[in-house]
Amino acid sequence: MTCFGKSNREKILHMSKASAIQLPHGVRPLGKIEVLPNAIHTIAMQATSECYGVVGLTAPRLHNGQAVLLPSEQSNQGIQVRVVNEQIIVEVYVALEYGLRMSEIAHNIMSSVKFSIEKMLGVPVAQVNVNIQGLSHSPSFSSNQNKNNKR
Repeated sequence: MTCFGKSNREKILHMSKASAIQLPHGVRPLGKIEVLPNAIHTIAMQATSECYGVVGLTAPRLHNGQAVLLPSEQSNQGIQVRVVNEQIIVEVYVALEYGLRMSEIAHNIMSSVKFSIEKMLGVPVAQVNVNIQGLSHSPSFSSNQNKNNKR
């Protein structure tokens, strides 16, 4: 369950225990381990930001028909995590670099997020859905274009 428009502390307090996922344990369990969706957000954000072609995370809702790039302190809003029947479902909202193959970048995001979560938690991810909210020229791409146009 995700809550938007609140501080991180408030988000953690508002996440119900029912949405936490219990990690599998070895042969001799010492207790239980629960991971709240907020921790899964962090893993998904890091995996997404490391993918080639990702300009940044965006808000799930468009503002006046435009994608809004989120500043780093609000980037957790660009990821939504749901835990349903012990299965993790992740929604990723991104802006991509203009001129690159969007389907390849989206598949890279899906693979990277799924692999990172499964590697760190040992729990299978049911779905990673990538929502491309907009396209943007990267600063290096724009400066190279300007140099070429001046020649």
